[in-house]
Amino acid sequence: MAETVRLEVVTPDREVLAVDTEEVVALPGGDGLFGVLPGHCPFMTTLSPGIVAYLKDKDHETALVVAGGFALVQDDKVTVLAEAAELPGEIDLEAARRELADAQAALPTAAAGEAEAAARDRVALNESRVEVVARCR
Repeated sequence: MAETVRLEVVTPDREVLAVDTEEVVALPGGDGLFGVLPGHCPFMTTLSPGIVAYLKDKDHETALVVAGGFALVQDDKVTVLAEAAELPGEIDLEAARRELADAQAALPTAAAGEAEAAARDRVALNESRVEVVARCR
């Protein structure tokens, strides 16, 4: 069994990341956070806006933000097909804080259904952007 998991993150515009990780990759699944270890059984799932975290080596966790999408797990490899993705160095922290405040202010007035879900996703995305910058400094 492999000791690493290959993580590849792609968007419609670019390949964001391709790296061999140590031990585990954590992803924001549509039904909650999940982890992938070497030798994990194959599956495919939706992703919610949130943080993809992984170990570059045994002592260095890093992360990136995805705006939702899909994850495919097979053969010690996780392929993330994301609507959008940002590495920590690509995130404008002040803009993310402003967008988070705007999203939180808009949430109480969002109509039920799809509008409310979109508002919650916007909050989750910007909370993740702020957290990733703080986590990866």
